[in-house]
Amino acid sequence: MTEIEHVAEETLNRVPAEFRPLLNLDHLTTFTLDRQREHNNDVSGYEAGYVVFQIALRSQHIDGDHRFAARLRARKVEKHWRALVKASRDAAQAMESLRLAYADHVRVVQALPGERAQKKADREQKKASRRTSVSALAAKSLHKTAASMAPRPPEGEVTDGETGAHASDPAAGARVVRGVNDLFDRKGA
Repeated sequence: MTEIEHVAEETLNRVPAEFRPLLNLDHLTTFTLDRQREHNNDVSGYEAGYVVFQIALRSQHIDGDHRFAARLRARKVEKHWRALVKASRDAAQAMESLRLAYADHVRVVQALPGERAQKKADREQKKASRRTSVSALAAKSLHKTAASMAPRPPEGEVTDGETGAHASDPAAGARVVRGVNDLFDRKGA
């Protein structure tokens, strides 16, 4: 009975013994098909009874009846036969609906752990992606900040574009880094 693996034992103990097998989809299918067969047989019997009563009651003509009097009297009985036929058809359809609904329920319950694991993995992936994009944005911002705070060579001096070293400096790359305060010391120069 794999269908009932997620039911608490105390709940399962409260289910009457004759209904416990119905919690298995195979047993429920057999049960509903048997009941459908019974209801369909009942429909056939009720329809035959309806026809017999319809013929018999509509043929009862009493002296003084107008043209449709027998039909009108018969309708009072026929409506109960029609109700029996309809109730049996509805019961057969309800059995089929029950089986389909339970089969769908079993499918959903069995798929639920996998779907939840997939959603959790998707959430973790989105979270990691957000972290990556935030850290890349922060790195870009820090890089821009560091580039804007680096000391600039005095005006009029030519620098090498890649290393920022003075073109007149024989040791390319021997650049003096002063710091942020260097930016504020240049007043109007």
